[in-house]
Amino acid sequence: MIIKNNYFYFVFIATLTTLLTFVLSNFIQTDALYVQNLSEKYSQEIIAEILNIRHQWSWLVYIFIPVLLYLSTSLITLIIQLVIFLYYINDNTHKVEYKDTWGIVLMAQWSTLVGIFVKVFWFGFYHTQFTMDELQSFSPLSLINLFEKKTLDIWWIYPIQLVNVFEVAYWILLIIGIKKLLKTSWYKSFEIILLSYGLALIVWVVVIMFISLNFSQV
Repeated sequence: MIIKNNYFYFVFIATLTTLLTFVLSNFIQTDALYVQNLSEKYSQEIIAEILNIRHQWSWLVYIFIPVLLYLSTSLITLIIQLVIFLYYINDNTHKVEYKDTWGIVLMAQWSTLVGIFVKVFWFGFYHTQFTMDELQSFSPLSLINLFEKKTLDIWWIYPIQLVNVFEVAYWILLIIGIKKLLKTSWYKSFEIILLSYGLALIVWVVVIMFISLNFSQV
């Protein structure tokens, strides 16, 4: 369960993520889809300029992917490390190294990768006629599918959308990893992830809800 070479594994995950993003951007989210989405709002000249900017700066996306992946996994790792330290502050038998916890967080990234792959497969091979809105709001196996999005306030969409099978899988992988690393019970492993990743996720969701609320009033 613990990854022996974290940096090699990180490069592997980042490469797969970048490759899937490349396929999504160039074969799913095409120029034709942009034109279809923007044609009712802007002139052909403005659309052409938007597409030109997209082509000119698209390479930045592929640079930011490994950077953001490293920053996000490192931050989650640090938070989990802190909670483990506080949880076992009087117990010297449960000291863990950063690299071991980072390996667990990297392993959990597979759930995110599967989610991106499902999106590429769905729009690439199954539902090939779609709009930009359908692509951007695609949430397979999510709680949001039980609601009519138009009836929801905009700031509720993200937190409801976040309740999905891939997020649950992310939690499960973290809990399994921490259980094996600390050789502790399922309950304690769940508690550690809840107090670390869980609380961090709540803060993130609140921030997104606040931003969505403010943009909806503009």
